[in-house]
Amino acid sequence: MRKSNKEAAETRRAIVAAAADHIRRTGIAEASLADIMAGAGLTHGGFYKHFRDREQLIAEALVAAGEAAAEKLSEIRSEKGLNAALDSYLSADHRDAETPTCPMGALGSEAARGSGRTRAAAAAVIERMIGILAEDASSAEVRGEALVDYATMVGAITLARIVSGTPLSDEILDRTRRRLHR
Repeated sequence: MRKSNKEAAETRRAIVAAAADHIRRTGIAEASLADIMAGAGLTHGGFYKHFRDREQLIAEALVAAGEAAAEKLSEIRSEKGLNAALDSYLSADHRDAETPTCPMGALGSEAARGSGRTRAAAAAVIERMIGILAEDASSAEVRGEALVDYATMVGAITLARIVSGTPLSDEILDRTRRRLHR
């Protein structure tokens, strides 16, 4: 029995959400279509009804993960200010999460080696995060500060994950938070 357009769209969203979670946990290279589809509660056979290829899914999953991270960062910034948003991103909870919130902190180096579609999706995520940190200000100076803030945040969370479980990891997060606070 054929699915309605609405059901097909819901299935596609479920696959993208499962892929977004999966790639942030395992990395892009390790993510198999079979595991992603199983995570969505589906069989591998239905994949090509929704996507041209794995690259299309990875790009869409990066954007979906980025949008979720951006919404969280935006909400914290709106409610509690920039320092609270920085603190949340540069927290032990974010570092230690099984499924990291920010796809750039989890997948940045892999995205850099990815296909053109993957890099374009990553660029969209980066632009969105910079926009939130800059509060979409039109000032080149404010955008520049936001760009440096985000680059610093991604680098710090990545380094903190590498040395997780050591005092250095906590020191990286603490010193980066203090450096970025305004």
